[in-house]
Amino acid sequence: MSAPDRKISQRRRWVQDTFAGTLRSMADTFISPATQRRTNFVLWYGLLITLVGIGTEFLYFLRPPQPIPHVLPWINLLVPAVGLICLFLGLVRAFGQSRVYGGKIWGSVVTALALLLFGGNVILFRNTRDVPKSAGAPQVGQRLPDFTLPDSSGQLISLSQLFWSTTAGRPQPKAVLLVFYRGYW
Repeated sequence: MSAPDRKISQRRRWVQDTFAGTLRSMADTFISPATQRRTNFVLWYGLLITLVGIGTEFLYFLRPPQPIPHVLPWINLLVPAVGLICLFLGLVRAFGQSRVYGGKIWGSVVTALALLLFGGNVILFRNTRDVPKSAGAPQVGQRLPDFTLPDSSGQLISLSQLFWSTTAGRPQPKAVLLVFYRGYW
């Protein structure tokens, strides 16, 4: 073997030894697939379901057809409860198998916030049922006594004036819609 070939051969061996040594020393820093932490999807699903549950509160503004408005309060309780259960299961997984699953800190924060929102939802659900029935409110079809109130321009107008209008000199009956706002204050 000639001197230049020997030099090239030595250089190759040196590069191979150096590269192999570097890889061996870095082997401890690599995360092997067996020890790699997995994503805690139960926490993510719980967060998503809880957010959907909070979003169901806005379904009231869509004016859904019957019988959905009667079921909607129960949906508003059930969906966040399922999301909260998923969040609790994800926390159990994160704390019980912390080498495999992550999410201890952010899962705890999100679960605490979801628990507060769910508690507020339950309190609102119970308190809306505590509004007393109005004993003095007129019933459907009941004849109302005549009364006088100011209109939008400030002039006094009575209920009987609203019921009757004159067209071509003859009184014509009209329909009147009265809206009673039941307040609790």
